[in-house]
Amino acid sequence: MIGFLGKNALASVSLANSVFFIIVIFGLGISTAISSLTASIDAKQEYKKGAIIFCHGLIINLFLSIFMYGITYAFSYIFPYLGQPKEILNETISFLKIIAISFIPWMIFEVFRKFSEGLSLVIPSLIVTWTSALINIILNYIFLNGICSFPKLGSIGVAYSTLISRIIMLIGILILLYRYKKISYYYNCLRFKYFFLKKKYLKEILKIGIPSGLHMLFEMSAFSISSFISGRCGIKVLAAHQIVISLVSSTFLLSTGLSAAATVRIGNQFALKNYSELRKVGTSILFMGFIFMLICSTLFFFFRKNIPYFYIKNDHEVVLIAEKMILIASFFQLSDGLQGIILGALRGLQDVHIPMWISFFSYCIIALPSAWLFSMKIGGQGIWIGLGLGLTISAMLLFIRYEIITKNLQNK
Repeated sequence: MIGFLGKNALASVSLANSVFFIIVIFGLGISTAISSLTASIDAKQEYKKGAIIFCHGLIINLFLSIFMYGITYAFSYIFPYLGQPKEILNETISFLKIIAISFIPWMIFEVFRKFSEGLSLVIPSLIVTWTSALINIILNYIFLNGICSFPKLGSIGVAYSTLISRIIMLIGILILLYRYKKISYYYNCLRFKYFFLKKKYLKEILKIGIPSGLHMLFEMSAFSISSFISGRCGIKVLAAHQIVISLVSSTFLLSTGLSAAATVRIGNQFALKNYSELRKVGTSILFMGFIFMLICSTLFFFFRKNIPYFYIKNDHEVVLIAEKMILIASFFQLSDGLQGIILGALRGLQDVHIPMWISFFSYCIIALPSAWLFSMKIGGQGIWIGLGLGLTISAMLLFIRYEIITKNLQNK
């Protein structure tokens, strides 16, 4: 919807979202520990421990969200020194300051979402996120066009609608989860004293959460920093880059549903020490992920000339640049989806340290330097070649790690 405001608005939101997601992704990574631990706890029906883990996760995410807001606000003063186009700086900084407030409701929502996912209750978060997305779209339209006595706010209106939708997400999941009997087993065990952090449980969450957060930070940083590299190539390249980022993010986020399923199902079997069944679950999810991402890759390839027009209408040059980028992105869709699913499987096995280093190597050592070098040679397309290279190496190394661990478990 931002694309209809033109390339400047699209570029400014691209930069703001790049900074926002670099910071939030670490917090979301820490939250994945809750689903992994909850899946194991639920398999053993340890309700008291589940309530304690939930409370500790809530406190951790609350303080983390406030800290992330402070970092984002401070970063807004660094923007003018990063070599980005001056004509979009004010809009970028204003957008960033508003959506940074949404850290707090989003991170608290994530605790409830990851806890319910660990219990295999995915419908509440599904209903809430789709409802809030619909409200977001409606508010975007109202704020962008100045309907119902509201002034025309442009891209800043989209920032406000995003903030409102994330507050609605939190309220919605609180209401829906209260209705589930399975949740009541854990809620009935809640005690006020559980909200005081204890070293044992804090360590248990952070032992999985910090490496998972760093893994996601390395990966997301590569894509976010690539926006800054695009910005140095000009507004048109940055606008085209944002189109492709939005596109590949959509397919990747759909594949994370399979990643979450891998964490929970493999976490259940791992806790019960049913290693033969664990391998079957892993193979099934990887096969589903392969088929899904193959379909996405095919659609990108054949409709690359049409897709950019969904994002921007009146700039043929931006469309042509985006078309070339989509062609490159179509070739690494399989790598992108499979590495995310394998990572979810490894979280279910509570193996997070080696994947963290694989991520660091793939994105910080391979993807970013390659994207920088290729961008100087062939422009925006070179950025996506570098990113694709990093994703492919990550997928290969994570798969080897997964095979080694699961075969060793099965041999036991």
